[in-house]
Amino acid sequence: MEGDARRERTLETCPEAMRVACEALAASPLAILVLDDDLRVTECNEAAQHLLAGTDPAGKVITDVLPLRDPETETSGARDVRASGVASLNRLVRTRPTPRRGPRTLCLSLFPLPPGQEGSGLICTIADITPQEADTGTDPLRRLAAIQGEVGETLDHDTTCAELAEALVPGAADTVVIALAEHMTQGDPPPLTHHDAEPLCPIACSGAPEGGQVWPLDQRPFTPLLAAHTPRATDTEADPAWLDAEPALKRLLRAAGAHALLAAPIMREGTVLGLLLLYRGETPGPFSHEDIALVEKVCGYTARCLDHASRFHREHTIALAIQHSLLPRQPPTGAALDIADLRLPGEESGGGWFDVMPLSGARTGLAVGQVTGFGVRTATTMGELRTAGRSLATLDLQPGELLARLSRTTATLARDRSAAQRESGRLRAVCTYAEWDPLSCEVTVARAGGPEVLVVRPDRTIDTVGTPEGPSLGGPAEPIPSVTAAVPPESLLILHTPGLTDDPAEVPDLLSRALDRLPDSDGVDPRALCDELSALLTSHPRAVEAQVLVCRVMAFPRERVATLALPDGPQAAEAARACCEQHLLAWGLDEEVRFNGQLIVSEFAGNAVRHGTPPARLRLIFDQALTIEVSDTGGNAPLLRHAQEGDEGGRGLFIVSQLADRWGTRYESGGGKTIWAEVDTPEKGDEGEG
Repeated sequence: MEGDARRERTLETCPEAMRVACEALAASPLAILVLDDDLRVTECNEAAQHLLAGTDPAGKVITDVLPLRDPETETSGARDVRASGVASLNRLVRTRPTPRRGPRTLCLSLFPLPPGQEGSGLICTIADITPQEADTGTDPLRRLAAIQGEVGETLDHDTTCAELAEALVPGAADTVVIALAEHMTQGDPPPLTHHDAEPLCPIACSGAPEGGQVWPLDQRPFTPLLAAHTPRATDTEADPAWLDAEPALKRLLRAAGAHALLAAPIMREGTVLGLLLLYRGETPGPFSHEDIALVEKVCGYTARCLDHASRFHREHTIALAIQHSLLPRQPPTGAALDIADLRLPGEESGGGWFDVMPLSGARTGLAVGQVTGFGVRTATTMGELRTAGRSLATLDLQPGELLARLSRTTATLARDRSAAQRESGRLRAVCTYAEWDPLSCEVTVARAGGPEVLVVRPDRTIDTVGTPEGPSLGGPAEPIPSVTAAVPPESLLILHTPGLTDDPAEVPDLLSRALDRLPDSDGVDPRALCDELSALLTSHPRAVEAQVLVCRVMAFPRERVATLALPDGPQAAEAARACCEQHLLAWGLDEEVRFNGQLIVSEFAGNAVRHGTPPARLRLIFDQALTIEVSDTGGNAPLLRHAQEGDEGGRGLFIVSQLADRWGTRYESGGGKTIWAEVDTPEKGDEGEG
């Protein structure tokens, strides 16, 4: 009758969606408690009454009902489940001994109930597995397999130690402490000599009694043990000789409330990686030979896990150093561009890159890419692709054509790697490339598997360029489309790698939140935006690194651009020289630059009239260098020739190559070509000081 009444009360207090579940759980062999938001018991089934030895738990806090060894940790964990809404499943907890029975091992799970409803809180299920644990404890292989299944899932020292400490309590000991050698904690290789004992640093602890000391201030008692490379078990009564000789260790056992200690070195190829300490206080009996054999195997397995983690971290550090050395030190800026970059490291790092490449005609190429994977090989591959991309950018290719050629280069690298290392598998990489033209205020974008380019307009509205996604680098030999869009001056162009967020659809919302954290002003500082993005993203661990490039684009100053439609005929060169002299004087350039500029202009204009297709146009651009451009509608590019002594002509472009710091040919998307040359100019500030 009491069970029926309890079931009726449960049906009255639980939400409607839980009625059917509660009817099934009421008859379950699992002990089930319903807790309110204050973790007080509101309902329980018959199995719970039996587990609690007939005690009525109604209205009591669960930590008062169950004599848990660590009530504060369990209370905090229960509140986290209630706040996060994420269930906690199958946690092993240990109870304190009571006058009626000894310590027990319980399997505890917590499930959150929907908030905002009557009866909301938690459902707690409890299974007493103490007899099961005793049975499995007699099988060393099963115990070892169970421990190995819980340890070494990550390549992180601290996590591995914490997993081992949790796996050994309460099955093998009441308290476990794990310490690592100094070289392990600092990520260094093991010392070459072992004359002096290396200091040990405690990393993980499980089951420590409240207020108890479990790590010795003096490590000398363990020096012979570490030197002998063998574990040692001691008991306060059965082995008093060692303890009498080591008063510090005897005091430690007393402070930890333990009667037995098992200390075992964690070794790998003759090198001490750490020390494992196991205490028994509430568990009766000393450590047996089977316990020592099990701990030896556990230490061997843990040493392999720690060694793998160390090798990974050393390679990871080398890869990051290589990656950092291959990225731009200081992204170039000009009169129409302000750039900031952000790198967010992750577990897989070393394959991300960005690049800022000055192009002819005051344009700038912006690239962000990612090679899948991590490690030294990934970092060096990233460097090869970035170098290839920079080389292709000097050819003044359209963004889609540049990525198509870079994709073929990637496929070649993959074939060479497979042939050299006898491995199969395609090299996977993505890249987004954008070209900003401050004279037309347009951006041209192409994507080889990379994310969209985001545009933050001056009013802080967020949009994308809307570029079709092409195949990843090294993929099928397909055309990669380019899209050109007008961008208002003072906008932000944002390029990033795929690892910025788990869901690409969340990137605009993330960017909006970062912008809301910035003060309202006329423009957004790219560096301030990178800082806010970093603050939003670095609080969570990342699986893959992310590269972000933020560029504030501006219109090029019109007073530093001059254009002239060249007349048809021999007078074109004279008109070009006059225009060049006039504007170079107005811009304050020195006599040598003006003289070289007139010679280049004269050669370009003459070639356009003789070999090009009218109409022809001259354009002068004064940015960090003087750019001279002559365009026509023809498709034949001039070639640099080396004239012989008797030749009357053919030396014009050779003279241009000697006078200009850079020169080349650019084919326009609408047809025609542009011959350009750049002449470096001294800083105006330097002239004034001189």
